[in-house]
Amino acid sequence: MGGYDAGYYGYLWSKVFSQDMFEARFKKEGLFNKQTGMDYRREILAPGGSCDASISLEKFLGRKPQNTAFMRAIGLACDEEH
Repeated sequence: MGGYDAGYYGYLWSKVFSQDMFEARFKKEGLFNKQTGMDYRREILAPGGSCDASISLEKFLGRKPQNTAFMRAIGLACDEEH
């Protein structure tokens, strides 16, 4: 996979991670929560490309990333009972 295909695949993964960050931290703690904003700045923005993005993401989330928030956002959430 390369070119447009790889770019589109990466774009979808960025949506998965951004939805997870939003629901896990910003929605839960508040959009204007100063500590959440500072954590985002310190763990996600400040390192830039200087360290592994998956490590930065885990530090910000306090856990491994999950795709459940993204699946819910696009209407593909699994019902726990089934």
